[in-house]
Amino acid sequence: MSTSPSPRPMKPRIALMTYAIDGRPAKGSALYARKVVEGLLKHTEYDFFLVHYEPSNDPLYRMGAREILMPIIPRLPVGTRFIRQMLFFWKYRKEPFDIIHWFQPRLYPFFWLAPAGRIVVTMHGAGDITAPAPFNIPKSVFIWVLKHFNTHIDAVIAASHEASREIAKHYGILVEKIYVTYNGVDEDFKPVLKAEAFERVSKKYGIRKSYVLDVSRLQAHKNIGTLIKAYEIARSGDSRMQEQLVIVGSPAGDHRKIYAAARNSACKDDIHFISYVDQCDLNDMYAAASLFVFPSLDEGFGLPIIEAFASGTPVIASNIPALSEIAAGAALLVNPRSPDDIAEAMTRALHDDDLRNSLVQKGTPRARLFNWSNTVQETLAIYSHIGGIKTS
Repeated sequence: MSTSPSPRPMKPRIALMTYAIDGRPAKGSALYARKVVEGLLKHTEYDFFLVHYEPSNDPLYRMGAREILMPIIPRLPVGTRFIRQMLFFWKYRKEPFDIIHWFQPRLYPFFWLAPAGRIVVTMHGAGDITAPAPFNIPKSVFIWVLKHFNTHIDAVIAASHEASREIAKHYGILVEKIYVTYNGVDEDFKPVLKAEAFERVSKKYGIRKSYVLDVSRLQAHKNIGTLIKAYEIARSGDSRMQEQLVIVGSPAGDHRKIYAAARNSACKDDIHFISYVDQCDLNDMYAAASLFVFPSLDEGFGLPIIEAFASGTPVIASNIPALSEIAAGAALLVNPRSPDDIAEAMTRALHDDDLRNSLVQKGTPRARLFNWSNTVQETLAIYSHIGGIKTS
């Protein structure tokens, strides 16, 4: 007597909201989302769906996952994306996903109607509340939604333990729903001879001589104005210091004030802004720097300090809790609100060879602890924990 074969079990269906990546350079949260999605798509034991708004030539959508474009409607004065997302929810209500994962804390009202058994949101930290920024109506709505309707979220991913504490404190999300997965650093970041790295980036980006580097969007909480003041103090107090100050970052909310501070500086001829560095040049940009300074007032993780560690460059960073956690003694920590403290640290790190060597020797192995493969595996473990999905 023959028996029919058992039906093949369906793969878990996971919807990844990849519109967080579309049209954005691979920096910050967009880099995190890209690296995690690319890593997840290597796990063929799952059915992944990439959900976004507009057609894209991004190679990400040719990696074998199923692409879903949210239903198109005539453009409205406000709320176009909200309506399209609601239509997407309605369309897939009869074939729901096991998990839907948002890669940034930008949830519209009624996100809980998503056609999924479990909802995952990467929030990184509580920066939308804690970082100084001008009032913004859309952001205020997103904050309100997360504060009042987070009971519908099954897992929140934070970028550090300090970020986890901030999320719980400012959004009221239960601690047991928050999972920490550190960001990674690309294997392409490695120590490079400074002279060779400088030769490759100097002409392309208009750098004239040795330099102190910061990599930050020109937002208020990145504290670039204080860095400029610290640079002026260091230059005026130490005749040996002739390095340029190079700031790599796209214009954002505070950029006009920052540009004005640079124009009015006594060191204006040596303050150089670069709005964007090609990803293939970023390792050289870090490696060629004499020093990397990251005086941010608010971070969930602080990926640039890890990239600088990996590139073999000594690092000065804010003594805020998240950066203290990530640096773990491998950076020289300063009070980010004190230009004098930053200036003194810059002078020490530039001219004390023992200190420089110590920072590099601690930073390089520290960077090796952060890799995207771990981030992906920990993300899959979260899916498994909240939804009964087995991981390989």
